[in-house]
Amino acid sequence: SDLKALDKEINLTWLKQETERKSLKPQFGVRYEHMFGFGGLPMQYSLMGMLKVPISGSTRMNKANIESLKWKATALQSQKQMLVNEYSGMAYTMTNEFELKKTQLRLYDENIIPALRNNYRTMQLGYEQNTEELFMLFDAWERLYTTQLEYAELLSQALQLQITLERLIEKK
Repeated sequence: SDLKALDKEINLTWLKQETERKSLKPQFGVRYEHMFGFGGLPMQYSLMGMLKVPISGSTRMNKANIESLKWKATALQSQKQMLVNEYSGMAYTMTNEFELKKTQLRLYDENIIPALRNNYRTMQLGYEQNTEELFMLFDAWERLYTTQLEYAELLSQALQLQITLERLIEKK
């Protein structure tokens, strides 16, 4: 929407510039009127020609306005390019960050959580056979639970990043 607004502003500046250019040229006009005669009066017609010639003072002012509008359009174009670069950089950074989050999620899924789950099962089996202590079992369960919470938080961040990235790409 920012880029569309800048495009419309650039177009408006160009139209203002064209209006100023048109006012530098002489303007011609014709006016034609007629009136019905009432009560036996004849029909009345009127034809008038007009010529509007710009004088030197207004010409200099119009040329200065044209030049200022040209510079304004250039500034708006530069601002648009800056926004495009900024959005592109943000999209690239977010894409890389999203790929990193996907890699971390895959590692959690394939390696970390299964290893901690196996560790917890081993501790549980050891506790059932009276070879491990309750605190060791509790510690294994706490590590598994904390890691699963970290996984859920990482998944939430990845999804939020994906939504932001899709919105940013849609804005472009």
